[in-house]
Amino acid sequence: MCLAVAGKVIQLEEHNAVVAIEGNQVEVTAILIPEVKVGDHVLVHAGFAITIISKDDHDAQCELLREAEAKAQALFGDKGQ
Repeated sequence: MCLAVAGKVIQLEEHNAVVAIEGNQVEVTAILIPEVKVGDHVLVHAGFAITIISKDDHDAQCELLREAEAKAQALFGDKGQ
């Protein structure tokens, strides 16, 4: 299963961006959304920023992923990683 994850653009140079995702900094290509700016919230998939999202959508997705991780941890312990 593939999943796009939410992050915040913290650095941008031409079509390359650094996106903060849950405490990690990831280098991605932003060529698909040329209007993106530093401070925008984006979805990242397979090394590409694919769309700009609202802060509320960003926060909601991050919360859902934290909940899913907690449930997997409860069900599988360390085997779920």
